[in-house]
Parts: sequence; C-alpha cells; structure tokens
Amino acid sequence: MDAGVKNKSKNLIRALDKLNADISEIKLIIITHVHYDHVGSLNDIQKKSQAPVLVHKSEEKLLALGATEFPKGTAVFSKAISKFANRFLRSQGEFRNVKADIIIEDSFKLSDYGVEGEIIHTPGHTEGSLSIIIDNKYCIVGDSLFNLFPNNLYPPFANDEEELLKSWRRIKEYQCQTYYPGHGRSFTREEFESSFIKVTNR
Repeated sequence: MDAGVKNKSKNLIRALDKLNADISEIKLIIITHVHYDHVGSLNDIQKKSQAPVLVHKSEEKLLALGATEFPKGTAVFSKAISKFANRFLRSQGEFRNVKADIIIEDSFKLSDYGVEGEIIHTPGHTEGSLSIIIDNKYCIVGDSLFNLFPNNLYPPFANDEEELLKSWRRIKEYQCQTYYPGHGRSFTREEFESSFIKVTNR
C-alpha cells in the first residue's frame, strides 16, 4: 500500500530483507490516493517489482501527470498551510509519473491475490481516496483518518468534508478492530467510534 516520498525505495527493500522477502514478490501496489508523500517512490518501486499499480479512476490522470495540488485544510492552521503550499511550494507536489494498470471505482476484491480483503472507495481527503479492509478485522485508511493529535482522528486536510464523513460511515460499517492511517500510529475501533461521535455531533 502506497509508496512514500521520493527516493525511499531502498527503505522498502531493506524492510523486505528483514522479512526474508524480495521486492520481486510484490504482486500488487495499491495507491490509497495520489499525493506526493504516498506516490513519491512509486515509479522506482514499480520498475523494480514489475507489480501492477492500482488506483481509483478519478486519480488515474494525476498519477500519469506526476503532480497534484495540496489538499484543502480542515482547520485554521491547515488552511493556512494549504494556501501557502499551493502558492509557494507547488514543486513539492511533483513526482515521477506512473501509468496505472488497474483502475477501480467503488470496490475491488483481493481474493485473486491470496488475500481475504476488499478495497473500497472512501473519498473526502481526495476524490479518489481508497481504504483497504483485511479479514474484516483490519482497515488501512490512507489519509481518511489521521492519528497525530490527542483524541482526534479527523484529518487536518480534506478536499470535501461532506464526502469524508460519508466515507467514515462506510468504514464504520465494517467490523474492523484495528485501523492503520497514513500518518500516526494504529488505533482501535473504540478510538475511532469516540472520534466519530465527536465529529458528527459538532
């Protein structure tokens, strides 16, 4: 899932070595969303692994273009960061472009890859954000949820907050017990439900 920032493919190779695995064993690369910090090393990883790249339909062109804007902020501080970044740091959002192999819309089963899981469309942070459900126990949420601030899982950046809340509801429908965000440590279902109540009641 995802490919981090630029020039980090060696980190992945070292991590795989510790697991006695090789980059050539990767069978699928899932992109939760096309932002520079999630696809920065994708071009290199894809070439070394020869694995197909999966992305949502709405972000296929961004991946092929090799550049995205910074998302909108959801709080005063993040709105300021977003505005500044889009004005003065646009080059930071650029990456080596990649042509996607698998384009999905609403959902995608992973059984053909030996995994009891499903990829679901969870827009909000970006239009094409994806989350991955594994064994109905674990959920990789990309940037649909953050875990960087105490008692607050709401992302500081999201292009469409109304869609984001719909996606939270969709994620919550699955009975996952552990969630893995793109930023911050994993968290429990209880933590997610607590944050969900705060967000929907504000």
